[in-house]
Amino acid sequence: MHVVFGLTHIDLEMVWDSVLPTASQKGYPKIFDSALYWVLYEDGIAIAYTSHLKIDGVVLVGNTYVRKEYRSKGLHSYLLSQRNKSPVLKNLTKVTVLNPIEDSQLSNLISVVSNLGYKKVERITDISGEVSDELFTQLIESGKQIWSC
Repeated sequence: MHVVFGLTHIDLEMVWDSVLPTASQKGYPKIFDSALYWVLYEDGIAIAYTSHLKIDGVVLVGNTYVRKEYRSKGLHSYLLSQRNKSPVLKNLTKVTVLNPIEDSQLSNLISVVSNLGYKKVERITDISGEVSDELFTQLIESGKQIWSC
């Protein structure tokens, strides 16, 4: 397995060989649509992806997806771990919006991010880094849980 990063949404659709909904079409705040993608490959096949966007002194991360036939193998946690400890993001504050889709459960997402060291965000001061009121408002208005590490 190997991970490739820095792909746009259009690049992701090409390697996924499918038209994919944007992050905002999945229920994330619109700002996530500008994120860059990380893709996990096995035997030359794109099997999972996640994203990041540096903004306001933090990194928005999320919009992770694992192909159904590859689920329950720890690949979700593996890909997030690889992304988070990469030289690109290692020492930066990461903020994610938990957005369960399809058959994923919020409790499973909470377990994954908790195991990676994330803490639930209740107010802007829970996020270390320079987060603007505008960005925080966009995240809160999503109505979804926000977590940070």
